[in-house]
Amino acid sequence: MTAALVATSFGGFLLRVVLAVTLAAVITVISLRLLGVRRGWTKALVAGLLGWGTAWLLALSLVHWDWGSDGLALHVIAIGIPATMAAAVTLDLMARPGTLSTGERSGLFTTPRPFRAVRRRIDVLLRYRELLRLARREGFGPASAGRAQQLDAPTGVRLRHLLEEAGGVSVKLGQIAATRVDLVPPDIAAELALLQNQVRAEPTERMRPVIETELGGPVEEAFAAFEWEPLAAASIGQTYRARLRSGEAVVVKVQRPDIEEIMERDLAALGLVANLVQRRTAFGQSVRSGEVLTQFARSLRAELDFRREAEATSEMRALLGPDTEVRVPQVYSELCTRRLMVIEELEGFTAADSARLAESGIDRQLLAERLLHSMLDQVLRIGVFHADPHPGNVFILSDGSLGLIDFGAVGRLDPIQQRAVIDIMLALVQRDVSLLREGIEQVAEMAETVAPERLERAFARLMAEHMRATGAVDPSILQDLVATLSEFGIRLPGDLVILSRALVTLDGTLRIISPRISLVEAATAQMAKSDEAPILDRDEMVKAELASMLPHLRRLPDRVDRMLMLAGRGDLRIRTIVDEDSRRIVRTLVNRSLLAIVGAVFLVVSAIMLVATDNGPPVASRVGLFEVLGYGGLLAGSVLCLRVVAGVARDGTV
Repeated sequence: MTAALVATSFGGFLLRVVLAVTLAAVITVISLRLLGVRRGWTKALVAGLLGWGTAWLLALSLVHWDWGSDGLALHVIAIGIPATMAAAVTLDLMARPGTLSTGERSGLFTTPRPFRAVRRRIDVLLRYRELLRLARREGFGPASAGRAQQLDAPTGVRLRHLLEEAGGVSVKLGQIAATRVDLVPPDIAAELALLQNQVRAEPTERMRPVIETELGGPVEEAFAAFEWEPLAAASIGQTYRARLRSGEAVVVKVQRPDIEEIMERDLAALGLVANLVQRRTAFGQSVRSGEVLTQFARSLRAELDFRREAEATSEMRALLGPDTEVRVPQVYSELCTRRLMVIEELEGFTAADSARLAESGIDRQLLAERLLHSMLDQVLRIGVFHADPHPGNVFILSDGSLGLIDFGAVGRLDPIQQRAVIDIMLALVQRDVSLLREGIEQVAEMAETVAPERLERAFARLMAEHMRATGAVDPSILQDLVATLSEFGIRLPGDLVILSRALVTLDGTLRIISPRISLVEAATAQMAKSDEAPILDRDEMVKAELASMLPHLRRLPDRVDRMLMLAGRGDLRIRTIVDEDSRRIVRTLVNRSLLAIVGAVFLVVSAIMLVATDNGPPVASRVGLFEVLGYGGLLAGSVLCLRVVAGVARDGTV
């Protein structure tokens, strides 16, 4: 009998605990939603524990520590909501000024599928462990795990081996780092450049099932011949030489097995680090590491769909036309799928093969000029350009012409952006900071008002830092320009950022083909050529500008006459245009002021009701109307005032 009573008591206690925890979680969510600002799970848990701990202590003291009191639950709920809100606001006030406004959303974890989220987090932790193991093995950790012979290799070689072993996103990051010679030492950048075409290949037994799944049948049914020795192995896919049943020589690009799952895991791991850096460090906030990784992840996921690359290749082939100086391979779209692409084989070798390039005897200066002219034609005339013109994607054909492959990454510019690119290139050659500022202002998103003088001084310093001994401007200024603009709260459109990276990559490719060429000067010279099909003709530009100004100049006398007439009658009015940002600031200021005033009124009136000797008409036993209204008003006033404080804290102004 005693055991049964104990079991019943324990069961009742356990039920009360479960109900209390559930109620605490629900009220915590409601309390934080009342503040109007989202929070991560960690801060929500801490705020809930602090708020409900305080609520229980105060509620028990009000009922004289009587756990069986009928009013205990009501007191806990009434006190718990404002106490949880106050705890959340206190955590905000303890944060470093400015960190909440910039990193507010980057640290949020939404788990509509908790089991999947937990599994993803475990996979990320396992990936971190694997990367640490690879780093130690290549000599970047405390111990080399018995591989002493590799510690004698240069740092760049060991780093390349590490990235090759890691695979997936790590190879892509290495490829991007190879183009940033301004940040990466030249010897390491040169070694990382080998990642473009020398990634370890997958064996045939792993690739054949992928090809046959995409083709819907055996390889022999679609191709008359298929060479299983890969032509090249990249981070996402591998390429093979084959021959169609109709006799055409083709190249088959196949996606690596399980690459999508591997990249999603790596992106999740990098995302946690990037978001943490953006929230917790000044450097991360200045470069917006979380947003940069988000853009990188979006472009990387797009590259996983080979159908998009096939469409972009066909589009570029049609836009350049049959008489272009740079060939684009034909796409056999009937054989292309999400994970497989079949294109025409170009006879020749890539620009990365420096030995064959030196032995070919081809005019390398002419090749470099043709490649540059084609890229400028894509950027300034067509508006669609190859976004990754590294040496492995540039073919030198057997007849001495050029070819472009791998259109997995392309950029698109509208006419306004094209005109801005022309102004920016001319400004860099002429070292004209005013023209550079005007070109950027045509397309940039200005987050805040910046004095033109400050911006021009920053541009002048940037040009001075990137000036070569020959007097030419280093193309790496284009990527550093993006970082400089972010310091002023100015953002360029995504495609212009892609263009800046593409031009830096193009400069490296041009220097491999012809070391004496300067991208910025050669680009401006070609844009200014007046012979056949000029990309930029100064006389035509002047005529076009005058033609666009004529309608305004024709109406100018009438407008001046009307202004003088209105001024003489005293009816001249000046209307100030307020932009949307100014309206939003004023609207926010007025709304918060009203909330604060209403909240303060609630608190004062409620306090008067509670201290009054008369509790008003009774609504229950020993409970008066003024008492109910007083406590309700205190709750409402607390919510309104705390909501204002939370909003101000998240603005980074306290």
